[in-house]
Amino acid sequence: MAVPSLVAAKMYRWVDGNGNIYYSDKVPPQQSKLERKVLNEHGRVIETVDAAKTAEQFALEQRLELLRQEQEKIIAQQKSNDKVLLSTFRNIDDLRLTLNGKLNSVNAHKRMLEDALATLNDNLASVRSKAAQEERKGKSVSPSILKLISDTENEINNTDAQIAKVVEQYQEIQSKFDKDIERFIFLTQGNRSNTQTLIDETAETQAANVLGLFNCFDRKACDQAWEIARQFVLLHSTTQINFDTETLIMSSDPKIGSDLSLSVSKSKRANDKTSIFLDIRCHHSTMGTELCLSERVKRIRQSFMPYIESKLSKL
Repeated sequence: MAVPSLVAAKMYRWVDGNGNIYYSDKVPPQQSKLERKVLNEHGRVIETVDAAKTAEQFALEQRLELLRQEQEKIIAQQKSNDKVLLSTFRNIDDLRLTLNGKLNSVNAHKRMLEDALATLNDNLASVRSKAAQEERKGKSVSPSILKLISDTENEINNTDAQIAKVVEQYQEIQSKFDKDIERFIFLTQGNRSNTQTLIDETAETQAANVLGLFNCFDRKACDQAWEIARQFVLLHSTTQINFDTETLIMSSDPKIGSDLSLSVSKSKRANDKTSIFLDIRCHHSTMGTELCLSERVKRIRQSFMPYIESKLSKL
């Protein structure tokens, strides 16, 4: 429709749900929740008033805020771990020496338990032998011997369980130190002045892997990543997109237990970098809760960053 003469100092322009365009110095109450442009006396847009948020959007914003808080926690923890690693050990030999000390301690505990287990097995064999002798004489095995057999068997089972835990502890220590050694080499390779940069970058990568997000490093890449994120939402959502702006792409709420509803949000971080957060919603039911905790959803979340990076590399 034609633009009327702008005699007022401030005018509004908005579009209703049917695509009709309106201009007025007052917005009717029934249309006040729509997005509108504020025009000056020359008809130029000087401000945009966003549409009122739906309950879905409010709920999504709350979830995204929790994701942002979790991201900062993961980044802070990773940075703390790296600083402790660098301040505790001078070189790889220090790390390996500490590892050997811990493993030797665990092995000593394991040997002690194995010796106790051997003694228990000997005791059990002796008591069972006594019980067998009683039976060969045609006598009933006394309750005290039966109780001793039962108690010894329980101790053997408990000791077996303790040994299994010690073996698991040994493997966990070995695995952690393998990662620490790899991490130490990574952080100390090349120019030492770059260490803090490496810590910062890899801490953010760790958070991205856990939560499912993509960190932009420049405006162009971020715009491209946003379009790729839209493709990702379309690929994995079982519900249709019902909100699509420059900062939020949201599919409608799950209707049944097998539905997955994906959303992505573009958000500025404290360091002035932009992150694209992925949110996955499931139906409010037992089936939906199990789906959101499933390996399938975990794989979708972890594939978000690699998916964007892969697509960007081909542009």
